[in-house]
Amino acid sequence: MRRVFIYTDIVAQFSCQMCGACCRNQWQVTLSETSYRRNEALFAGTGRQAEFDQAFIRLQEPAGYGEYAYIAKQAGGGCWFLDTGNRCRLHREAGHSQLDAVCQTFPRYPMSTARGIELTLSFSCPAVLKLADREAALSIVKAEKQPTAVADDSYAVAVYPVQQPARKPLHYYFELETHFIDILQYRGLPLSERLDFLADTVNAVNGLAQDETIGRALTTLFRSNYDYLDRLAVARTPSVTAPGAGLLENFLVSFVFKKPFYIYGLDKTLHLLQRMWQQIVNADDMTAAIRKLEFQYGHDRKVLLG
Repeated sequence: MRRVFIYTDIVAQFSCQMCGACCRNQWQVTLSETSYRRNEALFAGTGRQAEFDQAFIRLQEPAGYGEYAYIAKQAGGGCWFLDTGNRCRLHREAGHSQLDAVCQTFPRYPMSTARGIELTLSFSCPAVLKLADREAALSIVKAEKQPTAVADDSYAVAVYPVQQPARKPLHYYFELETHFIDILQYRGLPLSERLDFLADTVNAVNGLAQDETIGRALTTLFRSNYDYLDRLAVARTPSVTAPGAGLLENFLVSFVFKKPFYIYGLDKTLHLLQRMWQQIVNADDMTAAIRKLEFQYGHDRKVLLG
């Protein structure tokens, strides 16, 4: 059976700029026991057991799936293996496959779904921000060719809507996601009004829960929304894209593509989007605010979710 890859177009355009930002972040880079043992063998074979014991620290408390140890940091906060030229000593010595899944994958965000393998990028990476800071909207690409190498054990989420009850909106998750992205990318409305329209749509979808005709009702709702947007397109001149507006739209679209509506539910994700919007528009530096929010979503969701 052929694998299908669905991804935001910037995934295929990304290449690491060797800025070292991801190797200096606050997050704790964890690794699986397999990765731990692989590195243990490498260091033992080169007579560096003492460095291995300093660099790879076993977790003392129960951790999540695949979290067996973590990599120590230098005194200045950078990763143990980050050299002065922003290069990874471990990568240079033993190659890409020697790295743990986190380091092999970041800033890629792979997802296992019923549609195929889906990917987008983390906006906490400066190189990703540069790619996304454009007037052109993100496009969703569907292809049989893998756009970038991703380890099979690195999926951030698994999304299989058929497992949801037939009368629940999330049973129709992919249709919802496509419609939500269409709303966010409709430039006949300012982005703030698109978010309001998205909120109205989410509330309407919630009202259809337990309806035995929910599938048909959703189709009717979507058609009504598209008709409304088509009428606006005739009546209004598309808004001029202000500086940074493309980046903000692309960030929100990429965030929705990460399946938070499926993971956390419609209401909680809508509330999260609204909180993120307020933090961004009230920030002195929009780019820095986006990086912070993306970092929190990837590594400190308890703070972000409140």
